[in-house]
Amino acid sequence: MSLPRVRYWVFNYMPQWEGVSKEIASLREGLGGTIDGSLVSLDTKERRLALKGREQRVPLPYGLPLYPLLKRHAGNPGVNHLFASGGERWLTPLLARPNGILTVAKDTTSLGAYERNGESFRRFGAVVVQSERDREIMRQLGVGEAALRLIRPGVDPVPYREGPDPFTILFASSPLTAEHFLSRGIYLMVRAAARLPDVRFLLVWRRRHLAKLQRVIAGARATNIEILDGVIPDMGALYDRVHATILPALEQRSFIPCPRSALESLAHGKPLLLSSCVALAGGVARAGAGVVFAPTSDGLEAAIRRLREHYAEYQSCTQRHVAEHFSPRVHLELYRRLYQQVGG
Repeated sequence: MSLPRVRYWVFNYMPQWEGVSKEIASLREGLGGTIDGSLVSLDTKERRLALKGREQRVPLPYGLPLYPLLKRHAGNPGVNHLFASGGERWLTPLLARPNGILTVAKDTTSLGAYERNGESFRRFGAVVVQSERDREIMRQLGVGEAALRLIRPGVDPVPYREGPDPFTILFASSPLTAEHFLSRGIYLMVRAAARLPDVRFLLVWRRRHLAKLQRVIAGARATNIEILDGVIPDMGALYDRVHATILPALEQRSFIPCPRSALESLAHGKPLLLSSCVALAGGVARAGAGVVFAPTSDGLEAAIRRLREHYAEYQSCTQRHVAEHFSPRVHLELYRRLYQQVGG
């Protein structure tokens, strides 16, 4: 008996860098014995064209002329599983059919982009969201309850290791463009660092716009910020070195619904500092696994002080929150059932 075919569609598949790609990789590996999983990646960062094998790569300059080929590929038997933002406007209408699954796993610029795709959402066999906020949006756009799922990514807790002094905060969600410094809270974070010299900030960067970051830090005269530029081969060791991870968003769409750095931080027993704009903020606040703050200088500084003063209390709740809401076993099982339902 042949295994169910599942084709994953995504932009810029980079599991070494990016959280959504890591989620796809975990599905392909974790369900490897129960599905026949392949991948189609449309790339803006690579120019290599590969149309054969289990991982097909299509550089976006070739995307338009190859659109008829991709359309035929999408029509082949099996499940088409798209990981994208709610505002993605090219693959969403292509894959919006009864054998299609959309997982809203990336950020987008505005709710207007969601509304533009409303008709396509309603044609998918299933729409998966990763936050309560996106579930409510999909309901308002008319996606039926029978097609709507809330499935959060999975991450395994690991042994907690206490970070050494000084108190260190990790930021590992660098912006893709230079225009996103403000919305991602870079200026807010650097300003807080300058005003809290006894706190250390550790920034993992993606080799993009590094010069601008360095200018911002120099302009603020913040001497307590360390930059790690490029791929980090062992992020686990990095989480062990810090005390908390920060996502200082200024807008609700600044970060993806479930940022990987936040989940991995909790899995390592390290609390979160989240602005109220981050989709995870409500659940983290209810669980006591971190401090939620208004995205202002005063709000962030007060949150850092509160976390330091009550660190043991917040730290003790982190891994329990992961186990209850971000179980890899539950993540795989829910998708396995969904593939059977949509592919049947």
